[in-house]
Amino acid sequence: MSPHKKATHTIVCVVDTETTFINETPRMVYHFGATFGDIEQENSFNVVKMDYYVKEVIEDLSLFLHTNKDGHNFGYNKSMARALKDAINNPHKVKSWKAIIKEWQDYLHAMNVEYLTSYNFNFDIGTDSSEIATIRKTHQQLTDKTFFLPRNVDYVCLMDIGATLFMNRNYLNWVNDLSEEEKQQMTTEKGNPSYSAQSCMRYINRDLWYIEQHTALRDSLLEFQLFAHFWGKWKSIIKKEFVNNVKSPHWQWLKKGYSATKKRQLRLGVKKKKEKKIIQQELQLTQGGK
Repeated sequence: MSPHKKATHTIVCVVDTETTFINETPRMVYHFGATFGDIEQENSFNVVKMDYYVKEVIEDLSLFLHTNKDGHNFGYNKSMARALKDAINNPHKVKSWKAIIKEWQDYLHAMNVEYLTSYNFNFDIGTDSSEIATIRKTHQQLTDKTFFLPRNVDYVCLMDIGATLFMNRNYLNWVNDLSEEEKQQMTTEKGNPSYSAQSCMRYINRDLWYIEQHTALRDSLLEFQLFAHFWGKWKSIIKKEFVNNVKSPHWQWLKKGYSATKKRQLRLGVKKKKEKKIIQQELQLTQGGK
C-alpha cells in the first residue's frame, strides 16, 4: 500500500449455526459461531471469534434423535453427537442462549460492525419477515421473545452474492472443462450446479477435494474469507444491489449457464435496455468477469 493512500476499513460479522433436524424440533441452534473482523485487511485475518454450544439444546438428548412423521426414532444426529463430545471436553464453550446472544450483541456494538452476514442469511438469521431462520426460532423457543436484527447494522447474504456474481461465466467454463469425475465435486447429488460455500472455496483454491468442516466457527472463518474475496472484487455492486436486499438464489439460472450480468438483471427485475447496459458496464469495470 502506498504510504500516501489512506487505509479503509470495513468491519463485518459472519455468523454460522449448526442445528437440529429431522425431528419434532428442527432448526434449533446447538452450535453458534461468529467471526468479527476487517474484510479490507491486506496481509492477515486478525479476527475476534465466538465458538459456543447452546446449553439448553446440547443437554437435551432427545434433540439428537431423528424421528419420522409417526414420531418413531430411526437414528441420531452424528454431527450433534460429535459436538456433545467436544462440549464435554471443553465446558467453557457451553453457555446459555441468553448469554451467547448478549455477548454477540456486545461485540457487534463494541466493534462498530457495519455488515452482518452468513452463507444463506435467511437460514441462519433471516430478515424481520423470516419465520424459519435458526437464530429467530431458537430465540423464540428459549426466551419467548421475538428476535430483532441489530440496529444500525446492515445485512447481506453471501450465498446470494456467490450464486449471482462469483459463479459467473469464468466459473461455469472452468466447471465445464472438468472431467466427469471431477464435475461431481462441483454439483449436487441430482447433478445440478452447487452454489455452496464449499464449491466457492474449491474454485478459488482449485482444490476439488476441499471439504467444509460444518462446525460453526470453522465455517464462519471460511465464510469470512469468502466475504473478503467478494468485497475485493465487487464492493460497489454489493453495496448498491445486495445490502439489505437479500434474495434466494435460483439454481435454474446456474443450470442454464446465465452470465453474472443476466443474473443481476433478473434479480433486480431490470427490463430496459439502458439499465441493462449500465449493469454490464459495471461488471466490466471490476475484476469479476461477465
